[in-house]
Amino acid sequence: MRTIKKGDMTQVVWIDSRSRTSGSDSKFEIQLRETLHITEDTRIRVDKCTFIDSFLTTDAGKYIYFLGNTISYVAIPEGAYTGPSLAAAIQLVTGRPTNYNGLTNSITHELPSLCQWLSDANLATATGNFPPGASPSNPQSLNQVLGDGQNLGSVVVWRFVRMSPYHVLYLRSDTLRCDQHHGADGTHNLLCAIPLTRGVGSSVEAASPDGVYYSLAGKRSIRNFDIALTDYKGNVVNLRGRPLALQLTFD
Repeated sequence: MRTIKKGDMTQVVWIDSRSRTSGSDSKFEIQLRETLHITEDTRIRVDKCTFIDSFLTTDAGKYIYFLGNTISYVAIPEGAYTGPSLAAAIQLVTGRPTNYNGLTNSITHELPSLCQWLSDANLATATGNFPPGASPSNPQSLNQVLGDGQNLGSVVVWRFVRMSPYHVLYLRSDTLRCDQHHGADGTHNLLCAIPLTRGVGSSVEAASPDGVYYSLAGKRSIRNFDIALTDYKGNVVNLRGRPLALQLTFD
């Protein structure tokens, strides 16, 4: 049993998803050998958070939607794409000419007659044909990768594409919630923001800002707690069996 209060010696907990009691590498439960008793003035920070960027281009969504007489869609095969290979994949599944422009990092796709591409904003109010598991509020589209597109008569132009489905991830814990943290979704369970800057297959390292601690929400005793790695919407990401490790420092 350990009671942590302000002024005490700093306490450190090392966490590795391979030692989890349940869950996956990106969303799991940890059980401590000793109970931590948190007081009202206990603070926390994240250090040495590490994992492998194992995210494919299609991880945030793989569907491209079009509107003709009705809503239709195509599914891009799972993969880590480059600009040219993504254009080739779109051409393969649609049967329509699709070209990547390396000078502008854009993709131009030829549309059938009287047809247009649908953005997520269009899909949010749409009714009709969605693939299994998708919906207007969660279309699972490729649009995070394709970006803003423009329907220009017989073509749609995605003006600046990116191959990574995420540019920042969030480390979360419902048990270790911090009232000082205000997430984009209105939650207080964010522990750390983690930029992704090196590309698929690279090692990612992150920590709380230097010298910064956050106050935990209220007095409590902790033996088990949760850790999750998510996108900005709170969706758990897929680490594909690669471990997540971090250090929690209590002060």
